[in-house]
Amino acid sequence: MAQLQPITLFVDDQDRQVKYLCPSLNQVVTGSYYNNTWTTVKSESCNQGWFEYTFYGTGVHVSASLANAGESYQVKIDDGSFVPQSGDGSYDSPTLPDGEHTITYATGSAKAFPSFDYLTVTAGASTPLNGRTIAVDDADKAIVYSGGWTTTPPVPIAFDYSTSLYRDTTHWASTVGDSMRFQFIGTSISVFGIVANFQSGGNISATYTIDGVEKTQAIPKGTLDTLPMVELFHADLQAGSHTLVVNITDIATPRAFGLDFVAYNSSLNSISAMPGYGGAVSSASTGPGENKTNWGPKIGIIVGVVSLMTLLTAGAIIWWQRRRNRKAGIPRLSDSTESLEAGTKR
Repeated sequence: MAQLQPITLFVDDQDRQVKYLCPSLNQVVTGSYYNNTWTTVKSESCNQGWFEYTFYGTGVHVSASLANAGESYQVKIDDGSFVPQSGDGSYDSPTLPDGEHTITYATGSAKAFPSFDYLTVTAGASTPLNGRTIAVDDADKAIVYSGGWTTTPPVPIAFDYSTSLYRDTTHWASTVGDSMRFQFIGTSISVFGIVANFQSGGNISATYTIDGVEKTQAIPKGTLDTLPMVELFHADLQAGSHTLVVNITDIATPRAFGLDFVAYNSSLNSISAMPGYGGAVSSASTGPGENKTNWGPKIGIIVGVVSLMTLLTAGAIIWWQRRRNRKAGIPRLSDSTESLEAGTKR
């Protein structure tokens, strides 16, 4: 069986369940950031704790960035101590026991001008999914590509400190007829991407077909070259199983269409209800290094022990009865038989 891809929940910086612990500034922009929003600090007091988020799952990633690379920041999980970090501002937790956890993120100096875009949660058996946004990376095997897609950008792409691709991967299309197919169970879906050489003239259009209903859509107005997190398509749907097909219908060299990730709102309650994941969750719930219980041998041992105990008990009862009969002068059944046989003529 092919290894199942982790299920990842997407949480925007302005999600109401993200709790800010110090004065912060929420920003709304066009493009470059997920959901067109990001948040920064307004006070030095954020070095004691900028924001926290409580989740159910087995891991968490924070997509934050610092203007001055190498600045220090701190992160703690649950009731542990703050652990100093150094780098670009992002954070990846170690694998955590499946269950409830709280991450707290603290900045270093406000001069680092940190920006927080989103965080992701790795789902486990305990993670509620209904109504939550699930992100599917372009490299996920759940997305099926047809045509001449490539993972190599058509031009060198460089981002500033606060913008990036989701998981730093993209699938690129540059030919009419390039298509992708994705199946999901939910109530809405969005396609996020990036375009290259878009300002060279002309446009890029594609059909977005959901369950046989087709819609042609061009790249949104105002989209700039090589800026990520462009929402190329969105649709609200009835809860249930759906199939999305994206087909490039108008594109010409040197323009290129980049697929970064797909995000959909789940209508399932938990990961165990997702096709193919029920058994995986069941076996994983036994804990690291443990195996699912094999009851066959254990039942055989139990039956054998019970049978042996029954035989021993029956033998003890027979021995006790014979011993009692001897004391009472009652001949054994074998003695009576021998006497009867001795007095019988043959």
